[in-house]
Amino acid sequence: MNKRAQQTMDIPFGLIFSLFLIMVFIVIAFIAIKNFLSVGDCAGVGQFYEKFQGKVDEAWTSQSSDFSFKMDLPSGINTICFIDFSRQLQDSGGGNYSWELGRYSVEDVNVVLLPVTDACNMESKKINHINISKITESKNPYCVDVSRELKIKKGFYDKQVLIE
Repeated sequence: MNKRAQQTMDIPFGLIFSLFLIMVFIVIAFIAIKNFLSVGDCAGVGQFYEKFQGKVDEAWTSQSSDFSFKMDLPSGINTICFIDFSRQLQDSGGGNYSWELGRYSVEDVNVVLLPVTDACNMESKKINHINISKITESKNPYCVDVSRELKIKKGFYDKQVLIE
């Protein structure tokens, strides 16, 4: 008696193996693309610091200046904070980051990107030639949303640059 329900389906081993390999290659391609994009974000953080330091140096070497700086940072970073660790930290009002900012007090830094998890281990840096005590005079840390532009200013008689 010939019962069709009891017959096995004849799928060649080569076809099953080919489908398995195609799925493995697709998964590996997605992992590689994700890693490639994260490397681009990390490079963006490093380029931001270089461009920002360059603009601060440009203002510092000029007699006086007043211009805007557009922050181009990866999408996960929301806030940039200027911090004077020689003074006591206050609540910035820009989020619940005071516990995170306190751990940088042992380092020689004055800028921190928040949240630190999205900054690719480059969350803090010392920017030279800025007047950090004047910047953080009213709020320490002075935090700015990255969607805004920073104002870089230096008066004729100023020795250091102000960030607003």
